[in-house]
Amino acid sequence: MKSSRIFLLTPMLALPILGATPMPLMTLAEAKKLAASTITAEVCRNRLTFIASDALMGRDTPSQGLDVAAEFIAYEMRRFGAKPGGDNGTFFQQMALVRPKIDAGNTAITIGQVTITGTDLDGTAQDVNGAGDVAVYVEGMDFATVKGKLLLVPTGSPNSVESRASTAGALAIIRDSTLTQAELRAASERRRGGLQPEFMASNAASGVPRLRATAQAFSELAKAAAASPKASVKVARTADKVMTNNVIAIVEGSDPKLKAEFVAVGAHYDHVGVRTTGEDKIFNGADDDGSGTVALIGMVETAMKGPRPKRSMIFVWHAGEEKGLWGSAYFNEKPTVPSGSIVAQLNIDMIGRSKAANDTNARNATLTGPNDIYVIGTTMMSTRLGEIVHQTNKDFLKMGYDSKYDSPNDPEQFFYRSDHYNYAKKGIPVCFWFSGVHEDYHQVGDEAHKIDYNKLAKVTQTIFVTAVAVANEPTRPKVDKPLNR
Repeated sequence: MKSSRIFLLTPMLALPILGATPMPLMTLAEAKKLAASTITAEVCRNRLTFIASDALMGRDTPSQGLDVAAEFIAYEMRRFGAKPGGDNGTFFQQMALVRPKIDAGNTAITIGQVTITGTDLDGTAQDVNGAGDVAVYVEGMDFATVKGKLLLVPTGSPNSVESRASTAGALAIIRDSTLTQAELRAASERRRGGLQPEFMASNAASGVPRLRATAQAFSELAKAAAASPKASVKVARTADKVMTNNVIAIVEGSDPKLKAEFVAVGAHYDHVGVRTTGEDKIFNGADDDGSGTVALIGMVETAMKGPRPKRSMIFVWHAGEEKGLWGSAYFNEKPTVPSGSIVAQLNIDMIGRSKAANDTNARNATLTGPNDIYVIGTTMMSTRLGEIVHQTNKDFLKMGYDSKYDSPNDPEQFFYRSDHYNYAKKGIPVCFWFSGVHEDYHQVGDEAHKIDYNKLAKVTQTIFVTAVAVANEPTRPKVDKPLNR
């Protein structure tokens, strides 16, 4: 039997039913209080000790270690109650990586009566199926004569031959590898440079096949070319495919309208993997960018503990930064939130190291001190975003903000070298926090025990409060300066 009380509503009792109470707003004062209590040096240390541990084997893209890091981040997001921002209701945005290779069963080169198959070839190329004359490279050759031809390149020929023949429009190029079939296959397995995101590979322009043949196969082709000037070329490609992930979490805003817009905060969670020599073989990447990785985790935890800012915040842990800003390129190519909804992006890459007062190591010359950090981008796209970045710091922890690299004329070109740049190219105003290059940059010595955890916590707190300030702005920061490239 239903209770009759539901028909005896007083105005006070009716209020929760007729209109939900608005979510309370996170003010800057509340953001500062929460950040100071939640983002501590000890919490940062605990998380980074795992992220930069040997167990994760340097977090190469792709690798099992990187996958473990992604699962750890997602676990923390679930624990905090953040909203998944990836594919299909998950925290993961899957990105396919491919390594193009010769499809041996569907590749064949024929000159006269001699045919070699893909088992005697290596290389990468677009699919080609055509015919033409044969040419053999000789010193002083006029490359204009190789257009539409199969060019054989003997061992010892200059390395520039392939690029010049390709520019001239050769049908295909085959160089003598001087290797046996087994050696050529082994060399193919060792080759790593062909791995790239599938969306980049699919956007690549067609190119002339540049192939290497076994010594025996090349010799047979060269002999056949002396007797017959005609060739047919069929080159087919296939690809090894592996998957990796960006990790994405959302903290929804409190304003009914503005919560459809996002302040993006990002870091890359990959590093450079392992090496084959030396006593220590693992590049742990504690600072680069384990520091940024745990900073984002701490920010989400903080944001989920209190009221919410007006706009939503989207936190993106990018994969493949070390390989060429892959993850941020993919996210901006295929954003998981509506295009145009991101009002600013705050990027973190290496914020955990400090220069000691007595440090005379030249490789630490530009490393910032315990209370200092470089900010990059505040003068380059949006005057208003720059004002927010500096004013927030001035009103909070008063860190030393160094603008040395905050210029398009910076010789190091740091503005163009981390994930924020892919957002900037989309017209999104950005700011980048960076403590500077040090002696362990991309070295096995970049380990968790060398991190200044007090600094890491302070920088993280400051960026969090900055993100809240941007999220509470009445209007999105205007881009009033053109990106120079």
